[in-house]
Amino acid sequence: MHRFVVRAALLAEDSATLEGAHARQIAVVLRMQPGDEITLVGGGQEARAIIQSVSPERVVATIRGRAASAGEPRVALTLALPLLRGDRSEEVVEAVTQLGVAMIVPYVATRSVVRALGEAKRERWERIARESAETARRGAAPAVGAPRSWAELFDALPRPIVVAWEGERDRMLRDTLPRDALALSLVVGPEGGLADEEIALARANEALIVSLGPRNLRAETAAIAAVAIVMDQLETW
Repeated sequence: MHRFVVRAALLAEDSATLEGAHARQIAVVLRMQPGDEITLVGGGQEARAIIQSVSPERVVATIRGRAASAGEPRVALTLALPLLRGDRSEEVVEAVTQLGVAMIVPYVATRSVVRALGEAKRERWERIARESAETARRGAAPAVGAPRSWAELFDALPRPIVVAWEGERDRMLRDTLPRDALALSLVVGPEGGLADEEIALARANEALIVSLGPRNLRAETAAIAAVAIVMDQLETW
């Protein structure tokens, strides 16, 4: 059954109206008809819905049943993601959404190559996250926060905060994670790495500084690997 991520409030109604990209996909790409079933997901919930009317501009469906989604992890993981060159940030957004990230906070550090995220680009991240969440059969798509500077970042992240840094040699990520955490923030550095003064600011904000291993990783590889480690260690079935 085809799944569509929508606003959580939409699932509280008896009837749901889908417009924009969702309506075009249902009507033009999938060629669905009245009477066909779809699944609407949002806010960790999912609902079975029966299509009542279809057009490329608007699809109306009647909601017939609701349940908690089985696709959401126990821990709400926020990923602080540096702006990366080319399509690398988008590749990370797609992968970490499938792994279960609850929120993505873009940021700029001292050694960041890319230093701005336009609104159109941020909306593209949101669309990629939504489509990736649908592919992964999740019950919600991660929110994409407003871009932050390093100085602003720690006020925007849920505690506890874990920072992966290539300069750390002793404390491994997998050995540092708080096993009973229901929320956690993970920070990975940009292409040029994090500066010593940035790590000092992270420590001043009580962040845990950890290593991902003895090899230097590209920023996009580090982000995906770190999220996979967190989910492997903290997710329960």
